[in-house]
Amino acid sequence: MDLGNAIQTLRKEQKVSRKELAERSNLSVTALYNIENNLSFPSKDTIDKLCSSLGIPVSYLMFYSISEDDIPEEKRASFRFLQEPMKRFLMEK
Repeated sequence: MDLGNAIQTLRKEQKVSRKELAERSNLSVTALYNIENNLSFPSKDTIDKLCSSLGIPVSYLMFYSISEDDIPEEKRASFRFLQEPMKRFLMEK
């Protein structure tokens, strides 16, 4: 699970700067940098704030943070096949 990368990816997909997301989420830019680079793990409250600031449910962030290593080997082919279409579907407005 790569929560930091998922937050960074979602932020960039929405064309939101790190500074802007930090301000929206009441975090310092350094704290957000540390989260995005997996140097620290956010609390549940911080995850809620980040998701609210990005306008997404926490479940979307959790899906984005799943990596192939989190999936049993016998199901990885299905995961690879479905991952990108599911991400696009979830983020359609």
